[in-house]
Amino acid sequence: MNESLLMEVFLFYARFPDREGILPLFNRGKSDLDGYSALLHKIEAMKEHSLLGDLSQYVFGPNFEAVSARVNNIPSGKYYLFVDYGEIDCETDNRNRMRDFSRLAVTVACRLKEFSGDLVEQLIVSDHCLSLLATIRNDMLRGEREVYWLKTLSAAHTLAPFLARELSSAGWTMLFTREGYDTFEAKKAL
Repeated sequence: MNESLLMEVFLFYARFPDREGILPLFNRGKSDLDGYSALLHKIEAMKEHSLLGDLSQYVFGPNFEAVSARVNNIPSGKYYLFVDYGEIDCETDNRNRMRDFSRLAVTVACRLKEFSGDLVEQLIVSDHCLSLLATIRNDMLRGEREVYWLKTLSAAHTLAPFLARELSSAGWTMLFTREGYDTFEAKKAL
């Protein structure tokens, strides 16, 4: 994934949770890194935001320790959106085309006060999380014509239960792959 693509993914999903639940991601408030202030300004200026008011928080990134710290600060009983990106596989086919496959996971979960074995509590939370995740998925399907990185999502995706004792959370995850040709513009370097 190139830098622009990660930012596009971040901003696309930032439309769903409550905007106030996105701002804690900027936990330093300011940074000397180029783009930090601009990204914060984009979030604050988003015209389309808080589309799913039940999602009070936004978590983004692959760093489990940072994700864990962020989720552990979410009050129990609150629903959150967690977007994780994974490894990228790159290959060249027999026609010398460079293809990249990147994996993404989108999770809607609820932080539970106690991660107990109460199956009815997990059922109620899971049912609501699945409904919210389906709404996000349907928005992604509608956006395939307008959002460039959605056009290259795999036709198949997987919905899986999300039960994370270490995060005191239950919910649902959607796993999918994005396929792109020469995402990093390697052919230009040859």
